Amino acid sequence: MFAPPVSRAAPRRAGPRRPDLPVPPRRPVRLAPMPSRSLHALADRLRDVDDLMDAHAHVQVAHAPHDPSYELDGMNRAAILMLSAHFEGYLEELMRESLAAIDPQLDADPLLRGFGNPWPNRIDELFSFLGMRRPSHAICWEDVTSTHVRGRLEHMVRVRNQVAHGQIDVAIAKDDVTDLRRHVEGFARGMDATVHAHLTTLTGAEPWAAA
Repeated sequence: MFAPPVSRAAPRRAGPRRPDLPVPPRRPVRLAPMPSRSLHALADRLRDVDDLMDAHAHVQVAHAPHDPSYELDGMNRAAILMLSAHFEGYLEELMRESLAAIDPQLDADPLLRGFGNPWPNRIDELFSFLGMRRPSHAICWEDVTSTHVRGRLEHMVRVRNQVAHGQIDVAIAKDDVTDLRRHVEGFARGMDATVHAHLTTLTGAEPWAAA
Protein backbone atom coordinates (compact mmCIF):
# COMPACT_ATOMS: atom_id res chain seq x y z
CA MET A 1 0.00 0.00 0.00
CA PHE A 2 1.06 3.56 -0.62
CA ALA A 3 2.61 5.10 2.50
CA PRO A 4 1.08 8.30 3.96
CA PRO A 5 2.86 11.59 3.22
CA VAL A 6 4.44 11.72 6.69
CA SER A 7 6.07 8.84 8.55
CA ARG A 8 4.57 7.74 11.85
CA ALA A 9 7.56 9.08 13.74
CA ALA A 10 7.35 12.52 12.14
CA PRO A 11 4.95 15.21 13.34
CA ARG A 12 1.87 15.60 11.16
CA ARG A 13 2.75 19.16 10.27
CA ALA A 14 5.85 17.96 8.37
CA GLY A 15 3.72 17.07 5.33
CA PRO A 16 2.07 19.61 3.03
CA ARG A 17 -1.61 20.33 3.56
CA ARG A 18 -4.01 18.70 1.12
CA PRO A 19 -5.76 21.29 -1.06
CA ASP A 20 -9.51 21.19 -0.38
CA LEU A 21 -10.93 22.47 -3.66
CA PRO A 22 -13.26 21.16 -6.41
CA VAL A 23 -12.09 18.25 -8.56
CA PRO A 24 -12.61 18.50 -12.35
CA PRO A 25 -14.45 15.59 -14.02
CA ARG A 26 -12.45 12.80 -15.67
CA ARG A 27 -12.40 12.82 -19.45
CA PRO A 28 -10.15 11.66 -22.32
CA VAL A 29 -7.20 14.02 -22.35
CA ARG A 30 -5.16 16.02 -24.83
CA LEU A 31 -1.68 17.45 -24.50
CA ALA A 32 -1.75 20.52 -22.27
CA PRO A 33 -1.21 23.88 -24.02
CA MET A 34 1.98 24.35 -22.01
CA PRO A 35 3.69 21.05 -21.10
CA SER A 36 5.38 20.81 -17.74
CA ARG A 37 9.13 20.96 -17.35
CA SER A 38 8.86 17.36 -16.18
CA LEU A 39 7.46 16.30 -19.55
CA HIS A 40 10.20 18.16 -21.41
CA ALA A 41 12.77 16.38 -19.23
CA LEU A 42 11.16 13.00 -19.95
CA ALA A 43 11.99 13.41 -23.63
CA ASP A 44 15.66 13.69 -22.65
CA ARG A 45 15.36 10.77 -20.25
CA LEU A 46 13.90 8.49 -22.92
CA ARG A 47 16.91 9.08 -25.17
CA ASP A 48 18.75 6.62 -22.93
CA VAL A 49 16.26 3.93 -23.93
CA ASP A 50 16.48 4.98 -27.58
CA ASP A 51 20.28 4.77 -27.47
CA LEU A 52 20.07 1.21 -26.16
CA MET A 53 17.60 0.24 -28.87
CA ASP A 54 19.79 1.84 -31.57
CA ALA A 55 22.77 -0.18 -30.32
CA HIS A 56 20.56 -3.26 -30.27
CA ALA A 57 19.64 -2.69 -33.91
CA HIS A 58 23.28 -2.37 -34.99
CA VAL A 59 24.30 -5.57 -33.23
CA GLN A 60 21.26 -7.40 -34.59
CA VAL A 61 22.14 -6.36 -38.14
CA ALA A 62 25.66 -7.68 -37.64
CA HIS A 63 24.28 -11.05 -36.56
CA ALA A 64 21.51 -11.21 -39.18
CA PRO A 65 23.49 -13.21 -41.78
CA HIS A 66 24.13 -15.91 -39.18
CA ASP A 67 20.94 -15.80 -37.09
CA PRO A 68 18.04 -13.60 -38.32
CA SER A 69 16.13 -14.17 -35.08
CA TYR A 70 19.04 -13.06 -32.88
CA GLU A 71 17.81 -11.18 -29.80
CA LEU A 72 19.88 -9.30 -27.24
CA ASP A 73 17.86 -10.17 -24.15
CA GLY A 74 20.30 -8.42 -21.82
CA MET A 75 19.90 -5.12 -23.64
CA ASN A 76 16.13 -5.51 -23.65
CA ARG A 77 16.08 -6.16 -19.91
CA ALA A 78 18.34 -3.17 -19.29
CA ALA A 79 16.04 -1.00 -21.38
CA ILE A 80 13.03 -2.02 -19.26
CA LEU A 81 14.88 -1.13 -16.05
CA MET A 82 15.80 2.24 -17.52
CA LEU A 83 12.34 2.90 -18.91
CA SER A 84 10.63 2.20 -15.59
CA ALA A 85 13.16 4.31 -13.67
CA HIS A 86 12.75 7.29 -15.99
CA PHE A 87 8.97 7.01 -15.87
CA GLU A 88 9.10 6.99 -12.07
CA GLY A 89 11.41 10.02 -12.19
CA TYR A 90 8.99 11.88 -14.44
CA LEU A 91 6.07 11.27 -12.07
CA GLU A 92 8.07 12.39 -9.04
CA GLU A 93 9.15 15.59 -10.79
CA LEU A 94 5.58 16.21 -11.93
CA MET A 95 4.40 16.02 -8.32
CA ARG A 96 7.11 18.45 -7.23
CA GLU A 97 6.13 20.81 -9.99
CA SER A 98 2.45 20.47 -9.13
CA LEU A 99 2.95 21.30 -5.46
CA ALA A 100 5.10 24.29 -6.41
CA ALA A 101 2.26 25.55 -8.60
CA ILE A 102 -0.07 25.50 -5.57
CA ASP A 103 2.42 26.83 -3.03
CA PRO A 104 6.21 27.06 -3.56
CA GLN A 105 6.71 26.26 0.13
CA LEU A 106 5.13 22.81 -0.14
CA ASP A 107 7.63 19.96 0.18
CA ALA A 108 7.07 16.84 -1.94
CA ASP A 109 9.66 14.69 -0.17
CA PRO A 110 7.29 13.23 2.49
CA LEU A 111 4.94 12.12 -0.29
CA LEU A 112 7.58 10.70 -2.58
CA ARG A 113 9.28 8.59 0.10
CA GLY A 114 6.41 6.14 -0.13
CA PHE A 115 5.94 6.16 -3.89
CA GLY A 116 8.23 3.43 -5.23
CA ASN A 117 7.56 1.67 -8.52
CA PRO A 118 5.11 3.38 -10.93
CA TRP A 119 2.19 0.95 -10.71
CA PRO A 120 -0.94 2.70 -12.03
CA ASN A 121 -2.68 2.30 -8.66
CA ARG A 122 0.28 3.90 -6.91
CA ILE A 123 0.19 6.77 -9.39
CA ASP A 124 -3.47 7.28 -8.52
CA GLU A 125 -2.70 7.18 -4.81
CA LEU A 126 0.14 9.67 -5.15
CA PHE A 127 -1.85 12.23 -7.12
CA SER A 128 -4.92 11.79 -4.93
CA PHE A 129 -3.07 14.13 -2.58
CA LEU A 130 -3.92 16.90 -5.04
CA GLY A 131 -7.59 15.90 -4.94
CA MET A 132 -7.43 13.94 -8.20
CA ARG A 133 -9.62 10.85 -8.49
CA ARG A 134 -7.91 7.92 -10.22
CA PRO A 135 -6.26 10.00 -12.96
CA SER A 136 -4.75 6.94 -14.64
CA HIS A 137 -8.26 5.79 -15.55
CA ALA A 138 -8.78 8.91 -17.69
CA ILE A 139 -5.75 8.48 -19.94
CA CYS A 140 -6.37 7.03 -23.38
CA TRP A 141 -5.70 7.97 -26.98
CA GLU A 142 -6.94 7.05 -30.45
CA ASP A 143 -8.01 3.38 -30.25
CA VAL A 144 -6.12 2.66 -27.01
CA THR A 145 -8.31 2.36 -23.93
CA SER A 146 -7.25 3.42 -20.45
CA THR A 147 -7.58 -0.22 -19.36
CA HIS A 148 -5.09 -1.29 -22.01
CA VAL A 149 -2.68 1.52 -21.11
CA ARG A 150 -2.79 0.61 -17.44
CA GLY A 151 -2.26 -3.05 -18.30
CA ARG A 152 0.86 -2.27 -20.31
CA LEU A 153 2.31 -0.14 -17.52
CA GLU A 154 1.62 -2.92 -15.03
CA HIS A 155 3.41 -5.36 -17.34
CA MET A 156 6.42 -3.04 -17.53
CA VAL A 157 6.69 -2.72 -13.74
CA ARG A 158 6.20 -6.47 -13.29
CA VAL A 159 9.04 -7.24 -15.71
CA ARG A 160 11.16 -4.52 -14.13
CA ASN A 161 10.77 -6.13 -10.71
CA GLN A 162 11.62 -9.58 -12.03
CA VAL A 163 14.83 -8.29 -13.62
CA ALA A 164 15.79 -6.08 -10.67
CA HIS A 165 15.35 -8.98 -8.24
CA GLY A 166 17.68 -11.21 -10.20
CA GLN A 167 15.29 -13.46 -12.09
CA ILE A 168 17.41 -14.73 -14.99
CA ASP A 169 14.78 -16.30 -17.22
CA VAL A 170 12.92 -13.07 -18.07
CA ALA A 171 12.40 -13.02 -21.84
CA ILE A 172 11.50 -9.73 -23.47
CA ALA A 173 11.80 -8.81 -27.12
CA LYS A 174 12.87 -5.51 -28.63
CA ASP A 175 9.36 -4.99 -30.02
CA ASP A 176 7.99 -5.22 -26.49
CA VAL A 177 10.45 -2.56 -25.28
CA THR A 178 9.45 -0.28 -28.15
CA ASP A 179 5.76 -0.77 -27.42
CA LEU A 180 6.20 -0.10 -23.70
CA ARG A 181 8.18 3.04 -24.44
CA ARG A 182 5.30 4.26 -26.60
CA HIS A 183 2.83 3.61 -23.78
CA VAL A 184 5.02 5.38 -21.22
CA GLU A 185 5.33 8.44 -23.43
CA GLY A 186 1.62 8.44 -24.27
CA PHE A 187 0.65 8.07 -20.62
CA ALA A 188 3.00 10.87 -19.60
CA ARG A 189 1.46 13.23 -22.16
CA GLY A 190 -2.00 12.36 -20.93
CA MET A 191 -1.01 12.68 -17.28
CA ASP A 192 0.54 16.07 -17.97
CA ALA A 193 -2.68 17.30 -19.55
CA THR A 194 -4.83 15.87 -16.77
CA VAL A 195 -2.74 17.44 -14.01
CA HIS A 196 -2.56 20.71 -15.94
CA ALA A 197 -6.36 20.90 -16.17
CA HIS A 198 -6.78 20.00 -12.51
CA LEU A 199 -4.28 22.58 -11.28
CA THR A 200 -5.79 25.25 -13.50
CA THR A 201 -9.13 24.61 -11.77
CA LEU A 202 -7.50 24.67 -8.33
CA THR A 203 -5.44 27.82 -8.81
CA GLY A 204 -7.27 29.69 -11.57
CA ALA A 205 -3.96 30.24 -13.34
CA GLU A 206 -1.47 28.58 -15.69
CA PRO A 207 0.28 26.09 -13.35
CA TRP A 208 3.53 25.63 -15.21
CA ALA A 209 6.20 28.27 -15.38
CA ALA A 210 7.69 28.69 -18.85
CA ALA A 211 9.79 25.58 -19.47
